[in-house]
Amino acid sequence: MAEFFFELGLIILTATILGIIVRFLKQPLILAYVLTGILLGPIGFGLVSGSKELEVFAQIGIALLLFIVGISLSTKHFKQISLIVGIGQVIFTFIVGYLIAFLEGFTLLEAVYISIALTFSSTIIIVKLLSDKGQLESLHGRIALGILLVQDFIAVLCLILISGFREEVSLVSLISTSLIKGILLFIILYLAYKLIIKHLFKHIAKNNELLLFASIAWCIGIATFAIKFGFSLEMGAFLAGLFLANSEFSLEISAKIRTLRDFFIAIFFINLGLVMVFDSVKEFIIPIVIFSLFILIGNPLIVFFIMILLGYRSRTSLLAGLTVAQISEFSLILMALGLSLGHVSKDAVVLVTTVGIITITISTYLINYSESIFNLFSKYLHKFERKNLKEKVLRNKNIKYDILLFGCHRMGFNIINKLKHHKILVVDFDPEIINKLNKKGINSIYADINDNEIIEELASLKPKFVISTIPEIHNNKIIIKAFKKVNDKVVIFTTCKNTMDCLELYKFGSDFVTYPEILAGQKVADYLTHLDSKKIKKWGSYYRQKLLEDLKHGHTVF
Repeated sequence: MAEFFFELGLIILTATILGIIVRFLKQPLILAYVLTGILLGPIGFGLVSGSKELEVFAQIGIALLLFIVGISLSTKHFKQISLIVGIGQVIFTFIVGYLIAFLEGFTLLEAVYISIALTFSSTIIIVKLLSDKGQLESLHGRIALGILLVQDFIAVLCLILISGFREEVSLVSLISTSLIKGILLFIILYLAYKLIIKHLFKHIAKNNELLLFASIAWCIGIATFAIKFGFSLEMGAFLAGLFLANSEFSLEISAKIRTLRDFFIAIFFINLGLVMVFDSVKEFIIPIVIFSLFILIGNPLIVFFIMILLGYRSRTSLLAGLTVAQISEFSLILMALGLSLGHVSKDAVVLVTTVGIITITISTYLINYSESIFNLFSKYLHKFERKNLKEKVLRNKNIKYDILLFGCHRMGFNIINKLKHHKILVVDFDPEIINKLNKKGINSIYADINDNEIIEELASLKPKFVISTIPEIHNNKIIIKAFKKVNDKVVIFTTCKNTMDCLELYKFGSDFVTYPEILAGQKVADYLTHLDSKKIKKWGSYYRQKLLEDLKHGHTVF
């Protein structure tokens, strides 16, 4: 036991040091974890050997990962576009990947494993990068998220089928038996959740510690039950999360378990690095290069052309396509499972893992510099666009607007209410918000501030006032630069996150910068100057009633 704790401590220390280095290089931490295993393992310094304890930790990581995938799997994300693009990308990538693997001399079964592994992209990495760029709620961000969820669902199905696969059992028999047992398992879990767990969690949710332990107990319990039922741990953990997906405390559970998942899934990748043998890398250098290029260039092009055919603009299509230019953590889990079942060789695992390291590293830069990549090739990409585009920007360029409002969340909606007698145009990059505004008869358009073509088109309208409720300083600078260039008399209101950003925006040319914390403090101070308890309570009741009315009319979506 003392030896295990020494190895675990060494692993955590090394992973932390490498993690600092890869973050400095703006790379995902998954690279640090795999490199930790390689450096400490037999092919590195030989300080750590694979152990049963590390294997258990790795299994817990996979269970928690699939549990959170299940919780996050909401039907609202499965839009028609996401389903079409997601399934289309998986099919095309699988076919091309299989042909490459088969032509490179891999066995039939190994070629299937490799081609399936190539179809999945990393949800964790993409969500983090898009979130950092503030593009998770943009049109291409939403489409990318939908594609990832489709991939995750297919990945889970593959893990379920593969874990139950045996050479002596025919595929038809396996699917039919698994289907019957799966339906029975689903019914049992559904009844258990509806009759017991749902009500139990409502009482437990009031205590944070109990909620965490109850969630883990539900995850591990159902995973164990699924194993006893003849299914895999992966399926049990996924179903456990799926039943909590639409509950009112799903977000809270996901947030609490995410840190635990990150630790244990890190151990999985470290353990994967420990068992890797790179003797065959030189032999497979050509397949590694071919597969890497296919993922980095082929996958984005597959998504790009599918979206172009569906009527989306070249910019949206390319930005969504670039998000899938890497393989997923599921790809490595799939190959590790295939190795444990004797379906694939260590050479195949090393090949996919090496491709993973290469594509994850390069795709990080592709996503971070996606705007520059589009601008570089935009004149060629525009030629592929269809005439009838789904993304319509300005319907009538001759209308003169007094005010352009960027961002229509709660702050933006309150501004609309106060200025409804003026000619106002709302600009937002959330298609759902635009649809709701249009239904309410409010002039609004979909636009992404980072799109140079659109921002120049909006600036040409020459409004008297421009109001930005977007707190990101980079976006506000784009707005100021574009509108001041066309009309230096325009009055621009911007929003910021902190004092330094506030001063920076004034320096850059903003006429008035709102700093929510300062404004809130001033408002509270104004109320307190009266020191009249009855008036303060009256104002509090008024704002409470207003909030309830907003909730009733669905205004909180803004």
